[in-house]
Amino acid sequence: MSRRRGKDNIVGDKDGVQVIMTDKGDLVNVDILKKYEVKANTSQQIEREDWKPKIIEPPYRLPQLMQWIDLDTIHSSCIRVKMQDAIGIGYYLESDDAETMALKDKDKNYQSLMSFFSLVNPNEDISAMLEKVFMDYEGCGNGYIEVSRDIHDKINALYHVNATTMRWCGDKDKLVQRVGMNYVYFKPFGEEKILNRKTGNYVQSVRQVEDAANEVIVINQYSWKSIYYGIPEWLPAVYAMFGEMKEREYNLDFFLNFGIPAYAVILEGVTLNPDVDEEIKKFFETTLKESNYKTLTLSCPKGGKIHFEPLNIDTKEASFRMYHADNTNTVLAAHRVPPYRVGIVVEGKLGGSVSKDTDRIYLDSVINPRQKKFAWVINELIINRGMDIQGWTFRFEDINIVDEKVNSEIYDRYIKNGIMSPNEIRNGLGLPLYEGGDAVYVASSLIPIGIVGETAEQASARKKNEEEVKDEEEDAAKEEVGEENGKEEEEEAEE
Repeated sequence: MSRRRGKDNIVGDKDGVQVIMTDKGDLVNVDILKKYEVKANTSQQIEREDWKPKIIEPPYRLPQLMQWIDLDTIHSSCIRVKMQDAIGIGYYLESDDAETMALKDKDKNYQSLMSFFSLVNPNEDISAMLEKVFMDYEGCGNGYIEVSRDIHDKINALYHVNATTMRWCGDKDKLVQRVGMNYVYFKPFGEEKILNRKTGNYVQSVRQVEDAANEVIVINQYSWKSIYYGIPEWLPAVYAMFGEMKEREYNLDFFLNFGIPAYAVILEGVTLNPDVDEEIKKFFETTLKESNYKTLTLSCPKGGKIHFEPLNIDTKEASFRMYHADNTNTVLAAHRVPPYRVGIVVEGKLGGSVSKDTDRIYLDSVINPRQKKFAWVINELIINRGMDIQGWTFRFEDINIVDEKVNSEIYDRYIKNGIMSPNEIRNGLGLPLYEGGDAVYVASSLIPIGIVGETAEQASARKKNEEEVKDEEEDAAKEEVGEENGKEEEEEAEE
């Protein structure tokens, strides 16, 4: 028995499990798809019973996507480590003007920005607030920042908004948040018209200042399925995570059953009484699980036989380990996170240059793009447009993947070859500068073999001195010879 379902070809039963045959010919458990599928007509703009205003539904159910953070260990670790590496290490402000940078502590704009980022709302600094937004961004593909302004239309506070509670309204010019049966409306960032946060209507004025809606900055991961909502990049790994969850359930049931395998009760020449049938089921389903020392006694009529056959007695531990490893690798690949970043040590891998290359790829292809995206929001939308401050750039600190030994060798060559001064290197390392450290040195002396530690100047002086000594010795020798010749001439004259 089968029936058509949308673009999928067949819905039917396979071994007692309802499945769907997709247009690619794959059999998929219908429960998996139902859990995330959003039932919609041709238009995504529908009115659901649990939402009073007309909204645009996201392509997937956001709470169920976020729930995987609580269900899968590797998935949760990947999201949290990316959040820490991209957002949680720290931040700083940078100026293109060297003089302004040197006197930053006296710059009013610098002081104003650092003061604001240290407390963007009564309970959080910029890092703590962005970490929540980032987790939503990675968990369900969408992140929201609420923006509050003062009476001078300058930003005075930033808040995280739970992405699972936010929807675009059907008229596409505002957003609405639902918590329980309470609704609050927001206008997109930069919208100058006044929106009543309670009614969702754009108005000329509001009776109370509190009735004017705040703005919302939307940060999402691009999806071809929707221009209003994003889809997380890990979504293709949902089947691996689902399989991992079912594997845990299987193993848990096995241990709760005290390792007793499933049994088939086989009757030969016996018609089982309904009461006995119920008693056997009760024994295996409840009584036996409560203790591993229970006994079931059955009487059999003459000529009949009752025996029990264990089903699937082998736990297939090796297969489970391989299945677990495959699922883990699938989740890591979907997140593009190196195994060691989530605490997984791959045996037999020494790392070396391969590990360094992996770190660099992870930093360049995963962390840096996310930092760039979130930093653009802070710099362009909040600092430049929202606070009307120019000249300062917000940057996130990078994870440290530097090899200190290699760097020290590079710095040593830079000093000896006159490429950098000591103070330039100390400044790059965050160390205090010292007087006289701006001089550039060049190691140019060639030392003769056998004379260790002698400079070129010392060698030249030594050679000159040796020549002078030699000349003096020759002159002294000549004088001595002259004196001896004079004495001989005097002696000959006397005779």
